[in-house]
Amino acid sequence: MLKIVNFFRLFIPFESLTITTSLTCSEVWRRLDEIVTNPKILKIIIPFGPPPAKPYEGTISGNTFKINRIIIGSHLFFPIIKGNIHSQPFGCSIKISMTLNKIVLAFLILWLWTTGSIGMFSLFAWLVEPSVGAIFLPILGMFIFAWLLCLIPFKIEAKSATKFLAILLT
Repeated sequence: MLKIVNFFRLFIPFESLTITTSLTCSEVWRRLDEIVTNPKILKIIIPFGPPPAKPYEGTISGNTFKINRIIIGSHLFFPIIKGNIHSQPFGCSIKISMTLNKIVLAFLILWLWTTGSIGMFSLFAWLVEPSVGAIFLPILGMFIFAWLLCLIPFKIEAKSATKFLAILLT
């Protein structure tokens, strides 16, 4: 059953992991503070200028943090990284989840619901009456395109962020 769940998790823009480290909670906070800057309302990043001083922006408060990578331009499908730090006898444990922006996720669900339901309705109509034509192909193509447009950049960036955080926090 776990293999099936892990297989289907490959197809949704969500990642979760737990990093166990021998670092104390204060050392983890210090390391996170070294790479995270406060979020800016107006972001001006010159494409050919110097890179930002810190690679991530977000908030760190209490035992939680919410960060995302600073990028040139605007890429809506990059993950928002949320984490909780829990103290343990010999170090600490960091539970991390990566999700899409809520607005992007809502739009994606609306888009996929609309194109998927119209595409399936068109497919059933075509199966009942082939003279209707294969109009379902471009509609289902829009479904697959939007899904892959979201999933591929998300998974690539999530893998990169996972590797970066694992190196930073161990």
